[in-house]
Amino acid sequence: MPDIPFFDAIGFFAQKLQEVEQQLIAKKAEREILLANQASLEQTLATLALLSPEHQKAIQQEVASLKEVLHTTERNLTSLEGEIDMLNAKLNALKTARDLLHVEGTP
Repeated sequence: MPDIPFFDAIGFFAQKLQEVEQQLIAKKAEREILLANQASLEQTLATLALLSPEHQKAIQQEVASLKEVLHTTERNLTSLEGEIDMLNAKLNALKTARDLLHVEGTP
């Protein structure tokens, strides 16, 4: 017999679904961390804003740095939301295709 690999459609969908689900879990965990960081940064900046103008002037570089980190975090969150949406769409497409395979394979 020739050495020809057999393509397993059901196995293919199972593997792809598992890969996308794991990617989605990782992205959602990353989003949760970024959301927690965002809240902490906002709280820190709000607290620093309560300081007297003299104190604020003394730490203006630190405040500027924290604001930049906050803006970067917000941009990363926006990008991550797009990735999560794309992965959700991919997951739904793979599930639909898998379900169609089962329907077509039924006698």
